[in-house]
Amino acid sequence: MNLIAKTELKDEVLTLFFVGEINSTTASDAEKESFEVIDKQTFKTLILDFEQVSYVSSAGLRVILKIKQKCDDVHIYNATLSVYEVLSMTGFTSIIDVHKALNRVDVTNCEVIGSGYFSTVYRLDRDTIVKAYKHDMPIEEVERELSMAKQAFVLGIPTAISFDVVKVGDKLGVRFELLDSVLLRDLYKDHMENFDEYNKKYAALLKKINTAISDGKSLPSTKEIWLKKFEKIKPFLPKQDSEKLFGMLNGIEERNTFVHGDCHVKNIMIQDHELFLIDMDTLSHGHPIFELAALIAPYELFEETDPGNNEAFFKLSHDVCTRLYEETLNEYFQKDDPEIKGKIRLLGHMHMMWWTLTYNQENTKRFEHHKQQLLKMLKDYDDFNIGI
Repeated sequence: MNLIAKTELKDEVLTLFFVGEINSTTASDAEKESFEVIDKQTFKTLILDFEQVSYVSSAGLRVILKIKQKCDDVHIYNATLSVYEVLSMTGFTSIIDVHKALNRVDVTNCEVIGSGYFSTVYRLDRDTIVKAYKHDMPIEEVERELSMAKQAFVLGIPTAISFDVVKVGDKLGVRFELLDSVLLRDLYKDHMENFDEYNKKYAALLKKINTAISDGKSLPSTKEIWLKKFEKIKPFLPKQDSEKLFGMLNGIEERNTFVHGDCHVKNIMIQDHELFLIDMDTLSHGHPIFELAALIAPYELFEETDPGNNEAFFKLSHDVCTRLYEETLNEYFQKDDPEIKGKIRLLGHMHMMWWTLTYNQENTKRFEHHKQQLLKMLKDYDDFNIGI
């Protein structure tokens, strides 16, 4: 009997999918099969997938221990409750990273609340929504988002209450509680008569995020993230312009305040007149200019080379998106300052160059457009100081 149903090697991660019981009768076979695979492969991380394992005896635990002694980075995924209890009681959870089996969520007939490049949000019932990732995401990344959402909630940032990581089909997702809530985007779309009211709430939320203090340790630095973006586009810029842009970026003040990084109206829900964030995977700490530069991309900059993008992504016209962004900035700064907006737009063009190189490299038209806009605007500014 084969104890390993299949194996998978991807990005230096080797996964062994075990089945059945690993007991005194089968343990020697489990050990032999495991080491036959391990000895033939080159990898950095080993995952033992126990989703189809119904029981592990003391003999099975010794097999796991031998694997751990041979491989430094070992994880157990999808341990059923009974298997997890055995691992926990025997102390294995203190020496091996063990993940419990995830609850499965069926979204077949669920309402789609919103959809973006990376995920789709479904309403499961009156009380609950789920954010389902479209791409294969490491569970560590999803759990990191869950942890950041909880940290932000404790610090007073209005986020949806996150429950757990779940399986949605063959992908991962995060389940949240939000009672009778709707997307902020839908309110803009269906109730334009209240536009000014929504903008005030939206600007207040951005300000609340960008003034809340992070511990500066558990979150990445926004500035470091953007300096890595710069490194990716640097080879495509003239040396003098590249050096100037780097100096301007490097001169941005480090701060321990939150930056959401993707705080557009499809990532915000409203419940009882209060706004809540539902997407926290881009959370970091840094200067607010990075928040505002990331926002100008979906509202205005994609539309410059892809007319109709606003309608396709937001289901809002370009005129509405432009007004939404411009008036939110005015509310945020309590003034209409062309210099502030110019510096944010300049940084936004850099973001668009990086985004295109990373996710849509074949779109040379978009890349060249934002490159030329960036080079043109670099002549007008010497720093990214926006006075906040």
